[in-house]
Amino acid sequence: MRAFNELEKLLEPMSVEDFLASSWGKSFRHVRGQSGKFSNLLPWDQLNLILRQHRLDFPRLRLMQDGVRVPVDSYLRHTTGKQSQKPIPRLKPTQLIKHLRDGATLVLDAVDELHEPLEELAQNLELVFHERIQINMYAGWQTSRGFDLHWDDHDVFILQVFGRKRWRIYGETKPHPLSGDNAVPKPTGEPLWEETLEDGDFLYIPRGWWHVALPLSEPTLHLTVGIHNRTGVDMARWLTERLKESGNFRRDLPRFSSCEERRAQAENLFEELAAKWKTNLIEKYFEDWDATAQPRARLSLPWSVTPEILSPQHDALVRWLAPRPVELRATNGVVEFSSMKKRWRFKEDALLILRPLEERRVCSVAELCEAASGRVDEKRVRKFLGELILEGLVAIVKG
Repeated sequence: MRAFNELEKLLEPMSVEDFLASSWGKSFRHVRGQSGKFSNLLPWDQLNLILRQHRLDFPRLRLMQDGVRVPVDSYLRHTTGKQSQKPIPRLKPTQLIKHLRDGATLVLDAVDELHEPLEELAQNLELVFHERIQINMYAGWQTSRGFDLHWDDHDVFILQVFGRKRWRIYGETKPHPLSGDNAVPKPTGEPLWEETLEDGDFLYIPRGWWHVALPLSEPTLHLTVGIHNRTGVDMARWLTERLKESGNFRRDLPRFSSCEERRAQAENLFEELAAKWKTNLIEKYFEDWDATAQPRARLSLPWSVTPEILSPQHDALVRWLAPRPVELRATNGVVEFSSMKKRWRFKEDALLILRPLEERRVCSVAELCEAASGRVDEKRVRKFLGELILEGLVAIVKG
């Protein structure tokens, strides 16, 4: 699967199988990489371009120094446009540079929404982990740390893009802490691991593991890939929503009834809950979670607004947008699958087009016409692709 190839590239020379078996959700993992391994993900000139061309505001863009937020108005100004009273953020370049020279760390959240290679990486990892991926960027120049010792409420991949940074990992002090959990004591002993990440290195830190990163008085830039995995609490919330369909669970609890009546209702509720809490409940929850995931926004302008919908070029490229893997097979001449909060239903011949799209994600119109040749002519292939574009399952990425 192409998505797993992206994970292999991040982990090499370590294998995906070894990582998932020995480290994922269990322990940190440091993998040495070749210099320049991640340099194409976010070059310095591309970061400069992003900062110049986008209206970035706090808290997405922020400066941190020694665990303290740098005052926003010291590096951002807000103006008001003629047509709107909503403030427009503008960088103060010289003031921002001064803060960075004085030791501040530049933080930019969700940079995967601002740069194509990072969006592509995030989308491929979403297919592997079945979770929404967010990539943040951290850049520093001096020796002041950006953040104090802390833990994250999600798993993190650290990709050292340029320079070096010293990391200390202390492990977890409370098993599997959740967002908003304040009762997590700080570690008191020595770190379990302390090492310098070099250009091209990979570091994995599980949820809840305390850590701190220290710059080394040189330009350094790293990316964090955040993965918010499903928990038993998430599944319980999902099941609670399903229980709203039950008359027993919608019924008022018997506050003024006898103890016997209360026990009887409690037993009825328990029996119904136990009937739903089967051994395959996790699989059912994962299926529903995947089926309701939403894709990243992609438009197919100008063609999607024209009568043709699809570009007439044979080398036009179209992209499959379903954000999670789908199982495509025909039963009784019909292809059915769930994705993007909908149940999709097509005739069996659609498999000739859907399978290459699902497997390769991006295909040319010519490739899809060739795949369907002999059973579906080009006119029908183009019409079908047009329908998929209007339904949001496919987008034109090159016209």
